[in-house]
Amino acid sequence: MSILSHFFSPSVPSEPPCETIPSLPSSSVLCAKHQDFPPKASRATTNLMPRALLFAVLLAASLALHAADPAPGSHAAAFSGDGLTKADVNTLQDTQLVAHPDVPLKPTNNVIWCGTLQLAWNEAIKLVGSKLEFTEQPPVADLLNREDFTHKDLNPGSYVAIAGFEHNHVEDQIRAALDKVFHGAASPELIPPVPPHPGPYDFVAYAYLFKNLQFPQVFEDNDPLNFPGAEKGVQSFGFLGENKEKLKPGVFQQVRIYDYKGPDDFVIGLKTKDPQDQLILAKVTPGDTLNSTIAAVLARFIRQDKVIYAQERDNLSIPKLNYDLAKNFKDLEGLTLKPGPNTPVQNLVTSEVKQLVRFQLNEKGAVLKSEAVIVMMSAAMAQPLDTHEMIFDKPFLILMKQADASQPYFAMWVGNASLLIPAK
Repeated sequence: MSILSHFFSPSVPSEPPCETIPSLPSSSVLCAKHQDFPPKASRATTNLMPRALLFAVLLAASLALHAADPAPGSHAAAFSGDGLTKADVNTLQDTQLVAHPDVPLKPTNNVIWCGTLQLAWNEAIKLVGSKLEFTEQPPVADLLNREDFTHKDLNPGSYVAIAGFEHNHVEDQIRAALDKVFHGAASPELIPPVPPHPGPYDFVAYAYLFKNLQFPQVFEDNDPLNFPGAEKGVQSFGFLGENKEKLKPGVFQQVRIYDYKGPDDFVIGLKTKDPQDQLILAKVTPGDTLNSTIAAVLARFIRQDKVIYAQERDNLSIPKLNYDLAKNFKDLEGLTLKPGPNTPVQNLVTSEVKQLVRFQLNEKGAVLKSEAVIVMMSAAMAQPLDTHEMIFDKPFLILMKQADASQPYFAMWVGNASLLIPAK
């Protein structure tokens, strides 16, 4: 069993089960086109300021949602807009969205992984008939070819993963699968448009995941929590100080303390309405990689002999999260796929590899939605679809000349902003 599979398999405790928050949505798309605690008073969260520590939220999956006015009952409608951070991860200096968790972990960075891209990759492997090998193989492709995370790590009713050739109308197959599993509630964003002239081996591999894990009883909002880098603190929830008086006794029983070594080193589980999922939070010193950190936390989480429930004397304060992130994996784009048993051609190229992750954690529960897309097409077709970024945000040259002249009549090198018009 892979390291990650432990995270998605519910434990069988001797005490009442620790349910996790309903799963969040996540989706991944791969398109290929013919290129031709010790029982003592635990102060688990009195101080959540990690020194060289990692605040880890481990979930079965992670997903992204991008809808302005979501339809009632849709996956998009499960999210709140309060405090939402929406961004392209490539524009963020301290946040990473990674294709595989076996990557170096910098403790002061946010590092996010969701299994949807791996699910899409797995489907592509099945369609091609072999591991995905490229003429220039990036290390991340070898990691994805390990297929560490598979459909066996998920409940069948929480995801869709499918791959098919364009000539078989794969986009229609994807939409039909989403409707069958989610009964019209899915909110996909990365299903690619149908190409006007697809090659015989152009294909799309797609995965979508949604999890909505709600707490049986709502926690209370806490006062702002001091967290490194936040001058005014951050919003948080749990039970702390006077707000404990507002809570029903059952709220404390929603927190199971699996291993507690001190206020800066502990692992807890939060019970949700869905017993098939687990929501784990760990304040620990991170390992060298995200994978090793996950493994170390899960090793402490599966210990059932010393599990205790939180009591009213304990304190809990968890930062709220609400983000909608997107990323193009540039190191996986522009790669030429080597011929496989079912794709005996020399010119299939990854023209786009993209993933969306929408995640929310607050006093009500956790919601996740994520999509990832890899578009592969023939070299002749891929070039016109390239995106051109023409942003003059660095020094540049301006020339003016007659069409039939050999020399310009005006030239300017714009090296700084002193002559540019300031923004209002």
